[in-house]
Amino acid sequence: MKKIIQTLVIMTFFLAPSLGHAQFGGLGGLKDAMGGGESSGGGNALALQAELILGMSVAMNSFLKADAKFMSAIDLDADAKKLLNLVEEPSDNDKKLEAKIKASREADKKMQSFIDSGKELSAEGKKDLADGLLPYAIGMASMVKMAKVAPEFLKASVDEIKSVKNPMQIVKIKKQFDLGVKTGKQVPDLFKKLGTSSKKLFGFAKANKIDMKKVESDAKKAGAADGIPSMSMN
Repeated sequence: MKKIIQTLVIMTFFLAPSLGHAQFGGLGGLKDAMGGGESSGGGNALALQAELILGMSVAMNSFLKADAKFMSAIDLDADAKKLLNLVEEPSDNDKKLEAKIKASREADKKMQSFIDSGKELSAEGKKDLADGLLPYAIGMASMVKMAKVAPEFLKASVDEIKSVKNPMQIVKIKKQFDLGVKTGKQVPDLFKKLGTSSKKLFGFAKANKIDMKKVESDAKKAGAADGIPSMSMN
């Protein structure tokens, strides 16, 4: 538990300045901190944007599924239904991505408020909580990967725009990158959510006797173990 929170906090620390530097032509420290791995785009801004949007689409679909279970756990079934209505086939041109991020944030606030209230879950609520932890872990794994891609894309998009001299062409290129830039700028806040909310959530799960070792094992079976340290509650 401590390892996962420490990892998210450290990544948030490096991610915020690196995104800022990328917007002005410098990559910053995240790439070095993450080992300097190259994305499949190889510096191609459009390819990096597609990778970023698709990865975030996958991540948010997972978070929405998790959030829906968490809302059901605290008897907000109408909210759960609305969240599931946003889940669709992941896309590298996901036009609903901003709405998904907003909906997930709102659900997280409601879940955190319930945890802070000290209220207890019903037996069915505990089952819903447990069922939501696997898609939550899968979403976290996707976000860890996208933390590498976001600053690479932002830097590549700025570099490509700088290389163009025709003002009309610059406007066209900026429009092409609009979705990626909006999404990339939100990555630090999403990491902050993971760093703060996950600590409470996992602690709440432990208090409700959820087997976190099983969640971790299921996450590994689902291929979501990369980049996520142990979630077991020691």
